[in-house]
Amino acid sequence: MRNTKTMVLSICTFILTVILINTLTWYLEDTWTFKESFAHGATIGLSLIFGWIPAAVIARDFYHRI
Repeated sequence: MRNTKTMVLSICTFILTVILINTLTWYLEDTWTFKESFAHGATIGLSLIFGWIPAAVIARDFYHRI
């Protein structure tokens, strides 16, 4: 159960990070719609490169505290 909770927390953190990065991109780019910012290759790549870092840190901390 401990591993399952850690995995769910890690996935949720990754999804929230991706949403935050894409929302920030949409807010700063004045020609893209919200849907286009999620589908653009640069934001997908940026989200995949930097999205796992907070997820790994939070999951590791959660795993060691339980």
